[in-house]
Amino acid sequence: MHSIVIVREIWDTRDLDRKFLDDTGRVRADALATRFEPEDLNALEMALQVKDKQGGKVTALSVGAPRGVDVLKECLYRGVDEVVRLDAAGADDLDTQVEAELVAAAVKKIGAFDLLFAGVTVGDGRGSLLGAHVAALLDIELISWMDALEEVAADRVVGRRAIEMGYEHVEVKLPAALCVGVALLKDDPRSPRTAKAALKLKHKKTDVATWTAASLGLAELGAKRATRVAGQVPIPERVIESRSVDPADDAALRSMISAIQKGD
Repeated sequence: MHSIVIVREIWDTRDLDRKFLDDTGRVRADALATRFEPEDLNALEMALQVKDKQGGKVTALSVGAPRGVDVLKECLYRGVDEVVRLDAAGADDLDTQVEAELVAAAVKKIGAFDLLFAGVTVGDGRGSLLGAHVAALLDIELISWMDALEEVAADRVVGRRAIEMGYEHVEVKLPAALCVGVALLKDDPRSPRTAKAALKLKHKKTDVATWTAASLGLAELGAKRATRVAGQVPIPERVIESRSVDPADDAALRSMISAIQKGD
């Protein structure tokens, strides 16, 4: 079973205590650290579990040069067999659709595979679009916002995802793309394994293969044709005033409810 995982390094925006955008709307690299996209780690864990149970290999792909955390090295430290870095001019600013073209071209170059994993990338607000775009470009079936792998057979995969009031079980033919949802519970089966000291020593000097857009037949991707993210605008912090009312005062309670309904 050959699994390919798309992994990403994102800005760590969990504790913002200073201005992190410059006057043009670009992220200030000196103001933020980076981290491994959490949902991609969940996707990676699923792929490694398939390898643990059924054998085979796992290949990880990432777009762009590392800024602080080399996610591909982190993949090797967790048991991934092969890693490939995809490079294009201005790779960090590529629009999701264009990034998907680069990833899809790399997957085609890798050749035969069974499962393509991606996280839903909640951290940067792009939902599950990257995995969905890649699946469309490769013309393969997609299970989005997946919580668990129910079954992986030679010709099909069954995934489970949460829906209102229950769960939905989705079966698709292989090869297939799986966009892994958010793991909120500590004992969630998607919770990622830690890096292993032995693998860190083994891969300390391992070279990461780099494929360029030109080598993948997409020479114009980083220059003439690419749609790019021009900038970001932060959402102003909303200051909410707290109000206290006497729970026994019916008029005060009605007034409070009315204010809430009006958005005051």
